[in-house]
Parts: sequence; structure tokens; C-alpha cells
Amino acid sequence: MQSASDRSAIEATPIVVFHIAVGPFDGNGHCPVQASVNGRAVASELHLAEPLVDLGYQALHAGMQRIADVAAIGQALGRALFTPPVRALLLDAAHSAAADGARLQMRLQINAPELAALPWEYLSLGTTNVWTPALRADYALVRAGRRIPPLPPLPLREPLRVLAVASPGNTHCLDALERALAPGIRAGRIDLRMAHDATPATLQRALAEDAPHVLHLAARVVLSPEQRLELDLGAMIDAGDLIDLLAHAADLRLATLTGSDGNGQMLDVAPMLCAALLIDERLPATIAFSAPLPAGEAACFAALCYDQLALGAPVALAVTVGRAALARIGDHWGAPVLRVAPDTDALFRSLPRRAARPRPVIRPLPFVAAAAVGAVLIFGGYLFRTPGRTPSDETFAIQAAPPTARIEAATTARRPAFLPVRLPFSEPSATPTPLPPPSPIPLPAPIGYTVHLAAAGETLDGVAARLGSDAAAIAALNALDPDAPLRPERALAIPLFRAGEPAFGLTEPVRRGNPEARRVALTFDIEIDDTTLYAILEALRQRNVKGTFFVTGNWVKRFPDAARAIVADGHEIANHSLTHPYFSRIGLDGMANELRETERIVQEITGHSTRPHFRFPYGDYTAQAVAAVAAEGFIPYHWSADDRAIPAWLNRAVADPSRAAGAILLMHGRPATAGMLPGIIDRLRAVGLEPTTLSETLR
Repeated sequence: MQSASDRSAIEATPIVVFHIAVGPFDGNGHCPVQASVNGRAVASELHLAEPLVDLGYQALHAGMQRIADVAAIGQALGRALFTPPVRALLLDAAHSAAADGARLQMRLQINAPELAALPWEYLSLGTTNVWTPALRADYALVRAGRRIPPLPPLPLREPLRVLAVASPGNTHCLDALERALAPGIRAGRIDLRMAHDATPATLQRALAEDAPHVLHLAARVVLSPEQRLELDLGAMIDAGDLIDLLAHAADLRLATLTGSDGNGQMLDVAPMLCAALLIDERLPATIAFSAPLPAGEAACFAALCYDQLALGAPVALAVTVGRAALARIGDHWGAPVLRVAPDTDALFRSLPRRAARPRPVIRPLPFVAAAAVGAVLIFGGYLFRTPGRTPSDETFAIQAAPPTARIEAATTARRPAFLPVRLPFSEPSATPTPLPPPSPIPLPAPIGYTVHLAAAGETLDGVAARLGSDAAAIAALNALDPDAPLRPERALAIPLFRAGEPAFGLTEPVRRGNPEARRVALTFDIEIDDTTLYAILEALRQRNVKGTFFVTGNWVKRFPDAARAIVADGHEIANHSLTHPYFSRIGLDGMANELRETERIVQEITGHSTRPHFRFPYGDYTAQAVAAVAAEGFIPYHWSADDRAIPAWLNRAVADPSRAAGAILLMHGRPATAGMLPGIIDRLRAVGLEPTTLSETLR
């Protein structure tokens, strides 16, 4: 059971709302987007493919529509919504919230009806590292309800009272919910009352007699051709009549509309629209399913969500736990749509129980252990299965079982575990992963650096032993696979931990990656503004390509959000000096300062190192400058072709792709760069050359 200190902590934790308003469409067909947080705002525009907009329009006007691929829909929505300005503001807000011990809540306000019908809860970013905010407690995702005066949390001394109502033909949904809630009922956290084959009259009596905190409606909701919302409770009743029925339920704080029973393959906007209408000054939160789910999955979600509410969790975090359970047993985790009134966080404030119902002093050790394991699993990401991830053996077993067995297995295997207040912040590009094994003993700080050209037959262990380094440290610094053989003539940055033999070093910059691999490095020198940088990021995102960005320290200081956007999108960030000088003119001390200050600034602002990649400003270098750069742990890189020469180089690459393999292309932060990028990428891929980062091209 949650302690009083835990309850006080969660109630006292500040919440930071990241508000995103989308639409409506203007007269020219443009859809504006505005994101705001803590008095800061950025503007953008939403661009969605016509078939996706048509999906929402058809669901809104012609009823349920089949969903072909929710993962693809989620990625399309994520790419369209999180343009570089919006994403940069989100990252900054998330970092600030984490530093202040606050929780971030992403609140979507969709002002275009055909867009509101889309399944935004499935939105995601990335392909290899998938970021799904609806499954992340540190980015709890909700939709904005109508603006009403804030309703304070209801003091909750007795168990959470749940009234579950089913229309004729849906009684099996209540049976599944009762089984799923059994642990909470036995523990005294949940008081479940059920009304089978309900009618408007029986619902009215139950609301008056049971005074529920949560109403669970397992009933079909229909959007008629006349655009009327009706609920099937024996007879069809209008949504307005349902609002009147709920008006006198003084303790009601949450209504859940599951809709009809189904396989999760149809988009059904009727429950969402009805749930949106229910929010008023007496009912601050609703949950609706955007797709009809099997009874067992709907019960699994609801049971974990309600149990979290009984423990005092904010409603957004309770829904996140329920979605995580759905992610473990199927692909329908984005179906639950949470809508809250502004300034709504916790629905209930838990109070100590009355003396007449004392809680046990001694709780069996297995329960404590199960709760602790459940909390660890939530942090480790075992509950957060994302589309495309291979399920574990346990997941296969649950999926193969019938719905009843699946919900019982899910509830038994994972006791509800309260999400803590201060969650570790993680970038949107990161995917939750299992807890890593214990880390090895950390190495001391290097006493220096050098650069070594690998010879044929050399190994990492041999290089480390001879030069006074560590094999794992070399692999980490150079983004190497520790078990892969070293490529002859590959330049390696070597951290030095003790005295060793001299390295076989560089005398000039590296001009080419691995000529045997069909990859080409896309590199960008960034030192002017940030506007073109965001355009370049968007162009790369549209083609799902990563690149390497050589930045100056002064640029990063001027545009810190833009620098964070580079690493947030999964690109490499590299060193291009502090002030962009001619290195042949500044002396050894000046060179060292240019490199060290840029590394320090980038580390402080982005949390990422620029080592080991460096490019000389203007391509100006001497043998002495190459040695000075190597002594700071950087490998200097030149290029195969720059902006002006790339078109001619591409023509040669198309004629003879093998000669272009391993090339390093140099582009700058100029408006023309973003415009030419899609064509460069498409032409490279057309001849079997994959554009990628510098590190990948060097492999």
C-alpha cells in the first residue's frame, strides 16, 4: 500500500504542461500548429498525406473505418506534428522539468474535427529507436478537454468505487473486468458494483445508490447519419441524455467508454466524441477507446488504470500504466484516449482509512517482492513493447492464450506498481530498454590522446596493449564493434591511460571511408544560423537518413536549441572549432583552445561529445595542425566533394558506383542545401549507395 509520504510527494510535485494546438484549417488549406510551455511558444504547420486526412474525415462522417497499419499512421502523425521548432521546444521543456523535479504532460488540442478523429495516441518518431510518448510516463500524453474551472482532487478515504455498466449482449465485458480487478478488490482498494443489461433507468438508480468515483460503460456508441451521438443502453439514448444522467453523480471524476467489443482493427470515433461531450465542471476526465477492443484487453487496461487511481496516481500516469499493459499483450496500446479538463492532474487525494477498516500491519513478502519487481520492470521498459520489437517468450504465451487467460496472466504477472514522482528524463529519440548488466569498473580520465592508423592483422587488444590504452575505450570512442576485425588504414582516436609505444599517426586529414562498403557520408559544416539547420533536419527526417554535423562552439552558444535538435534526431555532432579560424595562423595553443572550448560547450549544452570527428575550417591545415588535432583526441576529415562539386560528383557516382563508395560529401548550412538533399539521397540510393553518418561510412 502506498505510504502517506508517497501520496504527499505526488500531490506536491509540479506539472509542466506542453500544450500543442493543431488547426483548424484556414481558407488556403493550411493547418497551423502552435506549441507552448511556460510562457514560450513556437509556430509551425501540419502537413499530412491526403489519405490520412481522408481516413479521419470518413470516420467522422461515414462511421467506423478499417485501420490498415497503426504503426505507420503513428509515424506519419509524429513526423508531421514534431517539426524541428516544436521538437526543440519540447526537449528544452523536458530537460527543464527534469532538472526541477517536475513532471511533463503533453496536451494535444486538435481543433480540426477530421484530424481529431485520427488515432494520435499512436504517434511515434524514429524507426530503429522508436519514441512513443503515449507509453512514456515522462511525456504523459493527454488530449485537452473543454475549458472549465479546475476541480480539486476528491478526498478518497474509502476504496475507489467503480460502477461497471454493460448494455445487453456485453455482460462478458463485465465478467472480464471483475476478474481483472480481483487483486484490487481483495486488497480493499477497489469496490466494484456491476449493472448487467443496463437501461437508462437502472443506470440512473445505480448512480444514485452507489455514488461511484469511476463509471465504466461497456456499451456501443453510435454516430448517426444525422450526426447524433447515441448510446446503446437497451434503448438508444442521446449523448445529451447521458450528460443529464451523470449530472447528479457528485463523486464521479472519471467516465470510461469502451464502445463495442471488437478486434481493434477499426477506427471508431463515436466513443471519443461522446467522451469529449461528457467533460464539464463536475466531470474533469474521460477515457474512450478509438478502436473496439477484445473484452479481455479492455479489462486489462481498465484494471491497471483504476488500481493506479486507487493508489493516488495522477490520471495521466494511471492511463500510461494501462497502455503499457496493452502493449505487452497486443498492438492496441494507443486505443485508449484520455481527455482531461485544463489544470487537471490528480483526480483523487488518498486519505488514511477509517479505524473500522484497518489495513493489515504485516503484508506477505511475495506481494512486496512482486510490487518491487513490477516497478523495476516499468523502469527497465519490459512493459513497453513497441511495434516492430520481437516479443519475448512470455509475450508469445500470453498472445496464444484465449482473452480470459491473457487478462488473468497479465494481471497475475504484473501487480500494479505505482509510478514514482521523479522520473529519469530521457530524450525522445530513446527507446525504453531492459536494465543493463552491471557496468565494469570505470577507467580513469585519459592522460592524453593520439591517432593511430591500423595495420593489417592488428586487433583492438593488441593496439591497446602496445599504446597504453584500453580496447573497450577505443571501441567506444570510435563507434566500433569490439568483435569486428580492424580495417587496415582505418584511423583510430586512442585515449591514453599509461605510457606506451608511439602510434603510427596521421600526416593529413582522412579523405575517404571504407571503399569496400557501399556507403557515403553526408556531413554538414554549421556555423551561420539555425533556420537552415532545421530545414536540413527536416529533409533528412523525410528520407530517414542520419548525418554528421560539424559545429562551431560559438554557433552552439548562439543556438543551443538547434544543437540539441541535432542530437535529438539521432545525428552525429562533431567539432568544427570555436571561432572558425585558419588553423595555419593561430599556433599550437590557439588550436588546442579552439578544440577544447568547443568540446566543453557542446558537452554542456547537448550532453554529447564531439570526439573523435573534426574538420578544419576552410580546409586549411598543416602537418603540424594535424598532429595538434590528433593530440586532442580528434581525427581530421576532408571531403570527396563539396556543395558546388556535388552535382558533377553525383554524375560520376551514377556512372561508376564502386568508385564513389566510402565518399565524404561536404555541405553547409545554406538554404540551397536543404533543397538539394532529397535529390542527392534519392540518386545515391538509386545506384545502391546508402547515405549515412561519417562513423557508419568508416566501418
